[in-house]
Amino acid sequence: MKKFFMGMIAVIVCGTAFAGNLNEIKASAVSDDDLSTSTPDKIVSTFYGSGRMKIRQILALLFFMFCTTIFAQGRDYINEMEQNDLQIRQKPNTEGLLSDYLHSANIKEDTIFAILYSPAECFRCEAAIPAFYDKLKRNNPNNKLLLITAYGDSKTASWYNSKNNYKADYYIYDTKSVYSNIFSFNSEGMYGLYILKLVPKEGVFVTGGQYTVLGAEFVKQLVLCKKRIAPHMYELDKKDSYKEVADQIAMINVPMPKWKQTDIEVNTKDGVEISSIYDIPKIENGHLFFNDMLNNGIMLFNKENGLFKFKRLFQADEAEKKKFVSVPDKDFRNLVKQGQVFYIALSANMLDSSHIGISYSLPKILREKVGNEWNFSFYNAPAVLIRDINNYTSGKMISPDFDLEHSKYFYLHFVFDLFNNKLWTGSEKLTWPMDGFEKEDIVGQKDLDPFNGSFYKTFNPIIASFRINDGKCDGHYGKLERIQENSRTGYYYLNNVFAHEGKTFLYGNGYTGKLYVTDSLHLDKYKVYMVFDTDTVPMIAPDSTKFYTHEYGNLYSSYFTKCITTVKMDKRNIYCLVKHGMPRTDNFQKDRYSFVIVNRKNGKTKEYPLPPIAPAEYKCLGYGINAQDKHFNPFMFIKKDGKYIIRMLEI
Repeated sequence: MKKFFMGMIAVIVCGTAFAGNLNEIKASAVSDDDLSTSTPDKIVSTFYGSGRMKIRQILALLFFMFCTTIFAQGRDYINEMEQNDLQIRQKPNTEGLLSDYLHSANIKEDTIFAILYSPAECFRCEAAIPAFYDKLKRNNPNNKLLLITAYGDSKTASWYNSKNNYKADYYIYDTKSVYSNIFSFNSEGMYGLYILKLVPKEGVFVTGGQYTVLGAEFVKQLVLCKKRIAPHMYELDKKDSYKEVADQIAMINVPMPKWKQTDIEVNTKDGVEISSIYDIPKIENGHLFFNDMLNNGIMLFNKENGLFKFKRLFQADEAEKKKFVSVPDKDFRNLVKQGQVFYIALSANMLDSSHIGISYSLPKILREKVGNEWNFSFYNAPAVLIRDINNYTSGKMISPDFDLEHSKYFYLHFVFDLFNNKLWTGSEKLTWPMDGFEKEDIVGQKDLDPFNGSFYKTFNPIIASFRINDGKCDGHYGKLERIQENSRTGYYYLNNVFAHEGKTFLYGNGYTGKLYVTDSLHLDKYKVYMVFDTDTVPMIAPDSTKFYTHEYGNLYSSYFTKCITTVKMDKRNIYCLVKHGMPRTDNFQKDRYSFVIVNRKNGKTKEYPLPPIAPAEYKCLGYGINAQDKHFNPFMFIKKDGKYIIRMLEI
């Protein structure tokens, strides 16, 4: 599934302006230490986002304006943090668990300050790690920081922290997500980065959350804070979501075929680590490639002598990094040094036999002189980078113009297709469930309020096309389906899939089970294929008390347990991977997958469940479809005894 994020943000800080059509947004952070400065080497303000979460939640439009007046000493930053949109609390009666959890770090202090985060899930959030450490020590050198890194592999997580110079006085590597037994979130899991104040011996969580302003005054108030925020269990944590869908996952009412299994070793070289995979791993005619999260780039392997051998890590080159930067080199270098600049690799597709396209978010930085001060503006510029897989040279970049300032749609370019000289991306209206929209912003507006039945009578596209030659949007297509209307979930469950063959184009929302096949000239005419049927699913009645909240969408998680994650197509059939599991999150050890073949002539389907993973023996990194000379079969990417293996499956 895809990591969901999104947004647009503007932050104005006393002569230093920040704005962005960001691809991962969750909260913004601005330092109040440096308000009197206007030189870029003094800027410590950053955007923090929900980053490339596997949870694929759509979080978007945030708008913040900070002026000198709001940074008064009387401002209660702790209350702002505790009441932020995304909240964390200690679960009731978990003091013993927390004390034991912290004991492993051998903390000697009575009070400890901590950061809880998951590597590479939110790049912008991570800028807070060195910033908070520095400000904590400036407040008092005796203040101690604990860095809690939630990741399945402690060795890889330690390497990542070291590579990024994330300093702390103590470290905990939580490989089993033990934190989730102690802390409760008002969202579907941990999004972004949380600052915590803890009393280790007593196992007490004093306060914490996602801050609004990271500066000296915030740290001062945090250090002085004595009042414990009351333990609380949010609704999403009162039930075991996996238990609710376990029966459905197990009920793949199709016999297991006798799969022929062939294991191929994935061979890295010294100094190259495979961490975890964002998006779908892909194999095309002997080339294995995927976005490695902690390496933040596309790893390419070629099949040679019975092995997949590592060839190259594709990242933005120096020219591409500065493609959208319009500030002097000195300013740019200072901004990079201060952690203000981000290059975010997303997904990749083979474009032809020798070229790969990589979806990227690149920094767009502008400056404007106002009086005697420079204003700096930061945006994310969407781009598709082109690479030759044989000689690794760069091709001409594709730069779609999302124009969010004037558009009523948000565009999801982490999944894309190139077809008919156009770039195809996901599309959704700027409304809930994106962050930044309050009830009063959308209630009563039939084209924006997904909790109003009239919303579903308006045009609600799920994809958009952009001309490659000039980057301009030239059309919106698709629609929300009946299951989304009946549940009043709008765009909450959206997972775009694309494929093409010859002059034929396929698109759909994986959660609805429907795929649309059309041609390049008549996009308004299409044939519908039903991979699985959601139209007749009986729904619980919408709960109006939860409208416009983070919690609402999750009420329907048990109705969206199937999702098409990737598709391929030839003249005869459509080939699909279907996930059976909790929506909007990946758990490869618990989720089940099936391979579904749809006959393009008669629409009939054949489903083949994939063999389950034995957790004690394997760690699964992902599932994909092997495309070999127009022959399609599923595969599993697994780790066993420290080795990486592609397990090919054939019927």
